[in-house]
Amino acid sequence: MHCGREVLVQQIVDAGGHCPWCGKAFNRDYTSMLVKGLVEAEESGNRFQDALEQIGDIEGLGLALETESIVAPLREALRAMQRHRVRA
Repeated sequence: MHCGREVLVQQIVDAGGHCPWCGKAFNRDYTSMLVKGLVEAEESGNRFQDALEQIGDIEGLGLALETESIVAPLREALRAMQRHRVRA
């Protein structure tokens, strides 16, 4: 973040890929890709959470999900994103 303040995904989307506080683009060449990716990630995350909750609501389910098999790929994707982050 350019100005060091926390920001919500929707604020970045509403600002067209720019910081809602200082107005600077997070990356001037990829603002539309950033907005599209953030919207997609948030929608997918919500669907994923809903799906897991539906599975969790099934009574007598003879299935155990290994938490790390779900969380590890997400953790690695977040780490990759952090590696590509420009340090202000």
